[in-house]
Amino acid sequence: MEKLKNQENFYEHLACEQVMAVLFGSHSCGPCSAISRRMGLWQEEHPHVRCLYVPVEEFPQLCGQLGVFTVPTVLVYVQGKLTLRESGYFSLDQILHGMEKYCRILGMNAAE
Repeated sequence: MEKLKNQENFYEHLACEQVMAVLFGSHSCGPCSAISRRMGLWQEEHPHVRCLYVPVEEFPQLCGQLGVFTVPTVLVYVQGKLTLRESGYFSLDQILHGMEKYCRILGMNAAE
């Protein structure tokens, strides 16, 4: 899972990625670390999906623009449009399944 470098980088990825998942987390958030590891493993099987980690301490302006006020928060964009959003206590399996569904619809196959 790639850590966001700067705010402009977020919008560049958003403009060019078919499917992009963004995890907003905190250095002090245990569940955020676990979700990040699991999403990283999932991304290894789905290299065509961009997965970004955004530390909220480093990007407060971006968090405000996107309405992210709690961690962990996962946002999933498909062709630049927000399609899934979960915060706090949620099922990561449902998010990953949803991303797989969008990948199938778009004809993006998992790595073989």
